Amino acid sequence: MQSYIFSHINTLPDADYSRFFCKIVSRNSTFIYVMQDKIDTYTHVVGPFDTDCSHRLSWNVLGTRILSAATSHARRRGFDTFEKDGVPYLWVLSRMVIEIDRWPMVNETYQLTTWIKNYYRYFTDRYFYLHDGEGNIIGRMLTIWAMIDSETRMPAELRELFGDGLDRYVCPDDTELKRSRIRVNRPDIQTTRHTFYSDLDTNNHVNSIKYIEFLLDALPPTLPISKAVRRIEMEYCAESYVDDTLSINIEETDPLHYNAEITKLLNGKTVTVCRSSFMF
Repeated sequence: MQSYIFSHINTLPDADYSRFFCKIVSRNSTFIYVMQDKIDTYTHVVGPFDTDCSHRLSWNVLGTRILSAATSHARRRGFDTFEKDGVPYLWVLSRMVIEIDRWPMVNETYQLTTWIKNYYRYFTDRYFYLHDGEGNIIGRMLTIWAMIDSETRMPAELRELFGDGLDRYVCPDDTELKRSRIRVNRPDIQTTRHTFYSDLDTNNHVNSIKYIEFLLDALPPTLPISKAVRRIEMEYCAESYVDDTLSINIEETDPLHYNAEITKLLNGKTVTVCRSSFMF
């Protein structure tokens, strides 16, 4: 049984385990059970077609891996979807913070470890570590999720859906990524972006990671090619769909530090779709 569990979670060095369970100092049966029940690790290799032109892991692939890890972690524990009175409920991403110390390069092995740190009335805090092939932490991510009614698109109270069922999967630890108040006052870059079929995800709205690509594409191309993004924060405010026209406004608030806002027109009014802050 022990070998199965450690194989499944792709054992990391003891120093990394202690970040989650500082009071547990040995690998006894209780320690192994808690790890298997709350935390999953997924191993990948950066393939030749997983990179951007700088040979770094691309945003599209990293974002897909993050979303897939969150979905798989929830599915294994039975809370990836919910249905009430015949109406499906879906998880949607509300906020995301990603900090990268070093980007995985082509042919490099990397791992994503994920767990739920806390949940509230409407939202869950899900964290990730990005490890290199040696088990060193090279990135950290925070994702905040809400579960919405697929018909009304309104968030549901999590305890009304799951009772106390999420309690057993909460894994408190001292990992903390700060969130900021994002504002665009005097944009240096203003452009538009039309949305297409290929931008949509399974919920039939524009994929959360696509907005990052929209923002990076709006910058002078020499910048994201020559420099890697070290930190990005996304605040998702409203959904967009196929055939929307998005307005992109970007302000350089400090050297290599940008704030951005994406908006669209809805019934004649400007609606904020998302805000972002990113640093190179």
